[in-house]
Amino acid sequence: MEELEQRPATVLTLQASAPHELFLRFSSYNMLINVMGFAFRFIHNARPKNTRISGRVLLVPELHAAKMFLVRLVQAEVFPGELKALRKEQSVSKNFKLRLLCPFLDSEGVIRIGGRLQLSAESYNIRHQIVIPGFHPFTKLLIMHHHKKLIHGGNTVTLAVLRDEFWPLHGRRAIRSVLRSCFNCHRANPRPIEQPVGQLPSSRVTVNEAFYCTGVDYCGPLYLKPAHRRAASQKVYICVFVCFSTKAVHLELAGDLSTNTFLKALDRFMYRRNKPHHIYSDNGTNFIGAKNALHQLYSRLQSEPENEKITKYLAQDGIQWHLIPPRAPNFGGLWEAAVKVAKKQLVRQLGDSLLSYEELLTILVRIEGCMNSRPLMPLSDDPHDLTVPPPSHFLIKNMIKPLPEPDIRHLPMNRLNYYQRIQAHSQQFWHRWRSEYLKELQTQFTTNPKRCDLAVGSVVILKDDSLPPTRWPLARILEVHPGPDDIIRMVTLQTSGGVLKRSVSKICPEE
Repeated sequence: MEELEQRPATVLTLQASAPHELFLRFSSYNMLINVMGFAFRFIHNARPKNTRISGRVLLVPELHAAKMFLVRLVQAEVFPGELKALRKEQSVSKNFKLRLLCPFLDSEGVIRIGGRLQLSAESYNIRHQIVIPGFHPFTKLLIMHHHKKLIHGGNTVTLAVLRDEFWPLHGRRAIRSVLRSCFNCHRANPRPIEQPVGQLPSSRVTVNEAFYCTGVDYCGPLYLKPAHRRAASQKVYICVFVCFSTKAVHLELAGDLSTNTFLKALDRFMYRRNKPHHIYSDNGTNFIGAKNALHQLYSRLQSEPENEKITKYLAQDGIQWHLIPPRAPNFGGLWEAAVKVAKKQLVRQLGDSLLSYEELLTILVRIEGCMNSRPLMPLSDDPHDLTVPPPSHFLIKNMIKPLPEPDIRHLPMNRLNYYQRIQAHSQQFWHRWRSEYLKELQTQFTTNPKRCDLAVGSVVILKDDSLPPTRWPLARILEVHPGPDDIIRMVTLQTSGGVLKRSVSKICPEE
């Protein structure tokens, strides 16, 4: 039987010493120093030959002695090898943590930095700082003490003041970790919850006729040219309709933000473009009023038996209204982007000038045409590639229907009649929409943050843009509303003012 080779096994053992219990019993640096100072005073007064020290306030030498004792205790825990070598007046080994700091022992037995500032005119503490570990309970108390003395200063100023006497190893990381747990700093600058990027809704990635699913929003106000010199300028607004499938845009001029005015703009949009089956909007009062008005109209028609045909038509092709969560513009990024482009074009066209109603309406139609002529995908550098279809191609009459049957894209155009040519063009557009534009939506421009799971009953900070961060109210989560991917992006909150529904981007976790 063949003998196996015997090789020596190497076992690496690491002995980690826990911090002294003394550093874990106190929550502040001042309390720790004062307790140690009074303990040294008691020892001093207990000796019969010493002069008794009385009073309720510690003296400067007592505080200094307490601080040096705590520093020696910390250094003995963390740097035992370096301390042993320095006491024997030996050089620090290359394997030790302090090999680059030229350490030495002072007259009080404390490890200090040798450094390169010996010829400087600064004080002894600045030229030779006391070395302390970066991640230790004593260092944490010391950092928080200086941080509060600086009125909650930032990382850089806290480190600069701390280095007037101490040199914490990995100082920037240590201070950053301590300041991250400061309640006052977190309360003054809370960070909203970030969730991974969600999936596109089915209305964005499904072949539908133009404006089948429509998003709507307002922008403005704009001012019209007054009728005469003494008259005041009239306010007007722009109602922006955006198609979810093709990104086509329709702009309507509205005289005010009332529900009736919006319903009139919706009528003009439907008669000129298409009757949408689904409308998405934010929680503006005019949109809520329009939704209620349409709901009352449907209910009234359904209660009258003589309008059975109209009721049946509305039941089949009625408009369904969807409201995004309150104060959550990120849920309506599609129409928010269209509003941004429309505003930019208006600023470039108008500047500070005032136009009449007809002139402004003409400008809006031109801007609408420019927005609908933008290509849906990036243009290719190859001149032989096909032209990228813009949204206007999907707005042509009889080209907005879904793909008809049979598929006639492979047939030559000279063999088709006029109606079949229109069908072939429509099929070509939707085929390129599927094969080119739809795949472009797969691209993600931001990295996904870590998923945040919110529990019912958790206390959070409710973000309010009208108040400073320190006055943002606290709220408790009553209910969570996960999406199709089981990621929570909307919650129901209980506040002192009542029950609210908000997006998770408007709440901050409570540390």
